Amino acid sequence: MLTKKLAEDIVHQTMLRLRHNINVISPSGVILASGDKMRVENIHEGALYVAQTKETLIINEENIALYPNTKPGINMPIMYQDEVVGVIGITGDSDDMLEIANLVQLTTEIMAHQAIVESKSE
Repeated sequence: MLTKKLAEDIVHQTMLRLRHNINVISPSGVILASGDKMRVENIHEGALYVAQTKETLIINEENIALYPNTKPGINMPIMYQDEVVGVIGITGDSDDMLEIANLVQLTTEIMAHQAIVESKSE
């Protein structure tokens, strides 16, 4: 599963390459790591929805009222063996976010898979 250390590594490595804030959130909606340190350990209502539905959620000005404690952006599930092990969120409201988010999701899942496999082999 996602540890706080792995979440921090994902945020750090991703934010080195992107100009957007990144959040890594547990399946229970708790922000484990974020470029915005003030958000860590807060509940992210949008991520809760993503964890429950396994669906990508785009939060914008039209629906942000439905998801308290969120900012505009995209939230995607981090999957491992068809189970949600976390949620990756990218803050921002540009139209090219989905393309970026898909790459971030893929990279995050690869990092999570590697960490999970390594922890199981130990």
